[in-house]
Amino acid sequence: MKFKFLLSLAVLLGVMTILPASLVGTAAALEDTDKTIRYLLDYVSRTDATFIRNGREANGKQAADHLRQKWDYFRNSIKTPEDFIRLAATRSELSGKLYLVRLKDGTQSPAGEWLAKVLAEYRKRS
Repeated sequence: MKFKFLLSLAVLLGVMTILPASLVGTAAALEDTDKTIRYLLDYVSRTDATFIRNGREANGKQAADHLRQKWDYFRNSIKTPEDFIRLAATRSELSGKLYLVRLKDGTQSPAGEWLAKVLAEYRKRS
């Protein structure tokens, strides 16, 4: 009887020790993803590139505002910064057309690819 009690107590203490750690780890992962996405949005808002969405041009601040709205819309599906890029920053939900970025030198590329490069540079520095 004493053995069963001690075993039960040991299991309970083990669960109590593991559970908070797993919850903290999950919260930290979500916080890191949110921090990275906020960095990407801030980068977009400060850039001097032109964003093209469904044939219409927008500056960085306008593009960041739009991406922030899409982030809010897809928040439950976004678990990683890559999810954010894929779901919010790659194409129009209405037309299916790719978002584009035109840099000051005139080069143009898909916004998702451009933002993936920004993400890679951010991760190198972090």
